[in-house]
Amino acid sequence: MRLHKLTQQAIERIERGECLLQAEDFVNQEAAAGQSDGTILQLVDNDKKFIAKAIVGHQNKGIAWVFTDHERIYFNQDFIENVIEDAIEKRQEFFDSEETTAFRLFNGEGDGLGGLTIDWYDGFIQINWYNRAVFAERATFIKVLLYFLPQIKGVYETKRFKLIEAEQPIEHTYGEVAPQPIEILENNIRYAIYLGSEWMTGLFLDQREVRQFIQSQVAGASLLNLFSYTGGFSVAAAVGGAKHTISVDVANRSLEKTTEQFALNQIEAPTENHEIRVMDVFDYIQYAKRHQRTFDWIVCDPPSFARTKDYLFRAETDYRQLAADLFELTAPGGFCVLSTNHSGYPKELFMDDMNQVAQAAAGEYYLIQSFGLPDDYPTSADEASQYLKVLVYYRAQ
Repeated sequence: MRLHKLTQQAIERIERGECLLQAEDFVNQEAAAGQSDGTILQLVDNDKKFIAKAIVGHQNKGIAWVFTDHERIYFNQDFIENVIEDAIEKRQEFFDSEETTAFRLFNGEGDGLGGLTIDWYDGFIQINWYNRAVFAERATFIKVLLYFLPQIKGVYETKRFKLIEAEQPIEHTYGEVAPQPIEILENNIRYAIYLGSEWMTGLFLDQREVRQFIQSQVAGASLLNLFSYTGGFSVAAAVGGAKHTISVDVANRSLEKTTEQFALNQIEAPTENHEIRVMDVFDYIQYAKRHQRTFDWIVCDPPSFARTKDYLFRAETDYRQLAADLFELTAPGGFCVLSTNHSGYPKELFMDDMNQVAQAAAGEYYLIQSFGLPDDYPTSADEASQYLKVLVYYRAQ
């Protein structure tokens, strides 16, 4: 095993618990970047003192993942068994739950190995592979998963790295074919999940706690859900007793998908009480401002980057203006929920930006609650690992 010297800054990051390595973290950047996927690196300081071990796995985020700081731990089947068994044990509460049947089973570096995630959908699992290094061990991962979880009904896999030749990005690879859709429960609310056809399955599981919070607070209120996807926030609000919801998304599929999510919970939509609008979110915001519309609740969860016919949105540069518009549409006594999953927009900066916008807005706004990733999404100290930031503002007047 070849030794690779790290810069002092990289050593300090690893000691803080970070796992993701870039080429610039190595003294010999060219040698590190040239290592093939799956190569195990022994990381040392300038005096060749052992620091950690990493597995090379080139992906958008970086080139390698630290998987242990113990010299006698090796990347083999025993290691895979240990991280999978630990992840399952940490989620026993979810397996025992009758109210929630979908959750993150393995969350990459937060569970001990970057480069893959695994989601559980009422007995079906979807494995998301982000680099070829861990994908090369897919047979071992699947064997281990089936050993510890014999109740698995079927396995789907997605490849999020560059494909070659006849590789398929999404495949069913084991067991039963999932119903279309799978009806899962989240806090006793039903949602439709589709496996095997698209990257996104129909619900962002990492927003579970935010949906539950909204459901518990919105009785009798109006709610505007922007970038609504399949309407998860709107459905949670309707089940919680919201008198009026409006779901807005530019994607044509949002009408059918949102209608389906409401129907699973015996709620008719679209109706006068539960509107579904397929249109550019930014056009709707301008429409609402022109007509002096206000809402008791606004939920905004935009993509990190979006381009529509007339607008270009980048979270780190354009969220301030978006938030300013949304504060204007928030009724006195109302709430504005601002979310971003952009890993390149640090929590401190996002919070500072939104607080500044709130202070400059007409009326009095107070940050009363914040959310990050839920318990089934453990993270490492890497900034990119802690990607979800959700801020809840209350408008006093």
